[in-house]
Amino acid sequence: MVTTLQIKPNELLQPFITCYALREFDSGTEGVLKPMFAVHESYMTFFLKGHSCKLCDIEGIPNDTVSHALVSLFTQSQGGTLYQGEHRIFSVQFKCNGVTAIFGVPQGLLVNSIIPLKDFLGSHAFSLADQLMEAPNIAAMGNIMDIYLTSRLLHQHTNVHNPAICAASNLILKNYGIINISSLAEYVNMSSRNFERRFTDQVGMPPKLYARITRFFTAIENKAQHPNKTWTEIAHQYNYFDQAHFIRDVREFSYRSPEDLFKSTPPVPENYVTKVEY
Repeated sequence: MVTTLQIKPNELLQPFITCYALREFDSGTEGVLKPMFAVHESYMTFFLKGHSCKLCDIEGIPNDTVSHALVSLFTQSQGGTLYQGEHRIFSVQFKCNGVTAIFGVPQGLLVNSIIPLKDFLGSHAFSLADQLMEAPNIAAMGNIMDIYLTSRLLHQHTNVHNPAICAASNLILKNYGIINISSLAEYVNMSSRNFERRFTDQVGMPPKLYARITRFFTAIENKAQHPNKTWTEIAHQYNYFDQAHFIRDVREFSYRSPEDLFKSTPPVPENYVTKVEY
């Protein structure tokens, strides 16, 4: 069982960050393999207890280790992560435009990558990790990250994010990817072609693909939280035309069928003590 607390960042950061999260769990000596399939948000993770986890290929075979890292948006499976023993992990959950807006790095350069934080933040990675380890609770951890990330945002020399694209991506999130892209372009007062170009520039993928990944990820997360739901119920809930279309997306974004995905890597129950909704 994973115990999870989530809190929102300060108001200035909320257009770019969904939440801060603190997860605690004991996966035992045998360990727990968590799949890394396509995902619609980036994460900055700090290992506060349990210094690292193992990176595994699509077959679950370990081939590397990772500690504090920036985990980008994925458009396809990246294998999985194997956790062994006790862990306490603090994460910054960025919206799709968050990394670009706060750090000025084009999101397209980061898609499908896991970057050690020391390579992305330099010495700040270690000082932040030390501060987070000493913080007494998630509220104090949130204050630490608020100060650092607000400073990075305000020191951007140019406004590298487009507010219209921010609004559009937030609507995709709030609607779990179930949204008409042409209507979305009209909502932000852009032509379909211009909207697709600007969205791709800022997010790193076209809006239709981003919406599909958002819908897929949310559906899989829902199934993990409600294992008694059938796959047919999940497909209908997320407005898939039929179960075949749902299975097609799951295969594309995880390299497995729905049944095989959960059979090979059974989801670990997650107990949300506090949860932030989109």
